[in-house]
Amino acid sequence: MPVREPVSKVHVKLPAPHEPTGRKTVIRALTNTGIGAAAFLITCVGLRVVLPFPEIDGGVSQKFRFFAAHKDEFDTLFIGSSRVYFQISPAIFDRVTRERGLPTHSFNFGIGGMYLPETSYLLEQILNLKPRNLRWVFIEYDELQTKWSPENQTSQRALYWADWKRVSLLLRKLTDAGTDPFWLPNPAKLRDIVLRREDEKNTRSLLTFYGGQFEKNYTNVARAADVLGHFFGRDTKGRRARYLGVASDGYVTRPNRMSPDQVAAYERGLAAAMAQTGTHPLSLYAVEAYRQCAQEVRNIGATPIFLITPSTTQINVATDGTGLTSAVMAFNNPRTYPSLYRSSVRRDGQHLTKSGAEEFTRIVAANFVELARAGGVK
Repeated sequence: MPVREPVSKVHVKLPAPHEPTGRKTVIRALTNTGIGAAAFLITCVGLRVVLPFPEIDGGVSQKFRFFAAHKDEFDTLFIGSSRVYFQISPAIFDRVTRERGLPTHSFNFGIGGMYLPETSYLLEQILNLKPRNLRWVFIEYDELQTKWSPENQTSQRALYWADWKRVSLLLRKLTDAGTDPFWLPNPAKLRDIVLRREDEKNTRSLLTFYGGQFEKNYTNVARAADVLGHFFGRDTKGRRARYLGVASDGYVTRPNRMSPDQVAAYERGLAAAMAQTGTHPLSLYAVEAYRQCAQEVRNIGATPIFLITPSTTQINVATDGTGLTSAVMAFNNPRTYPSLYRSSVRRDGQHLTKSGAEEFTRIVAANFVELARAGGVK
């Protein structure tokens, strides 16, 4: 008989009972994602706290650094666009107020091309410096701008102010959402945007742009250069004078005048603006931004004053019925202030020449003293 080999015992390991790991895996993944997102956001916020004020073209950084170093020397501040920058002379303003018994020491924080919402952000950063002696803050009064030219959309100037406070107000205006605490876009407006109607093409582009700006700003895109500039960059004397002016008070002169053809075009534009009947108020979104600005000024113990400059595009801007409790000094009536609308003192429909700016400053100072004495500035 054949001899059989002994059969060795084979040990087979049975599979472990199936564990319901699907739910645990999802929970673990969500938890890790949440932790990662929180860590990322905390890092971004932390970096924003420690990073220096960004390097912004147009004199923003130069003026901010100068004011930060001399913040307690000034009791009066002017902030706005080039219509403030090139048209309010602190030296003349202070001389007139001193002669009239209400001495001031003012600084011009006007920046070329700066409107809401950039103005409100920069004002907030200035007030965060806690200037101890600041008493009066003149804020240029104009519409909340939603458009940025394509060539400027990639600049740091279009990014540094894009926090949620500013961007949310822009998004509200673009979607007709109102300013109530509960944010509800206008259904008809939202439908047109979603359905990609041709007339809302620009709105869709702006919504995407501002959403992207907010994301870039909070993730500190391109801020490494600011750190290097803070520690190694130095402003030259000539560069400071370019933006701060010869008196280092923020005022820079623009002496040029219009050509004959430009004068003719200006006169036509002025006549057309004066012929318009009625007035148009600023949007509720601009008024809300100014209400926030006024409150921030009052929070440090200063008084806000809104300033309408002598611009032909502002002639019919209404000053009543806004709900703002702050004083508004308006110079948008050519019949009341004809000396500010003569073509001989104009560079264009928006700006005055050097002599026109000096005259405007004297009028602003005189009216301010009169208003303050009458108790109209509170």
